[in-house]
Amino acid sequence: MADRVMVWYVENIDRDGTEQGPAFYADQDYVPTALRIMARRVPDADALTVSIKDDGVAVMSRTGKLPKNKTLEEAAEEFPLHPATIKEGSLVTCDIVPSGAKGITVQFELEALGREPQLEASKS
Repeated sequence: MADRVMVWYVENIDRDGTEQGPAFYADQDYVPTALRIMARRVPDADALTVSIKDDGVAVMSRTGKLPKNKTLEEAAEEFPLHPATIKEGSLVTCDIVPSGAKGITVQFELEALGREPQLEASKS
């Protein structure tokens, strides 16, 4: 389960590229764990591409993609074997090239570093 989830929703993108939607502030150190991309209207020209950036530097080893004519991509966990830490104080942004898609949601899941593991209550 993610400790923090950042969500970008963009109904219509009037331009490709940098910093679509809000910038998020990292309130502590995190490691990325998952990226999910959804679209209400499917990309029709080519794959929709997403790049999550930490202070302007991409955090994934490859760009996340929602294939042409699909509405959901959950297998976009393209992080390096040892993903970079998103440091406290960083600004996290999202670059999107929509390729005709509309109603785009990007969900970026993070795990906090240095967090004590939570023990489940015993079932007695």
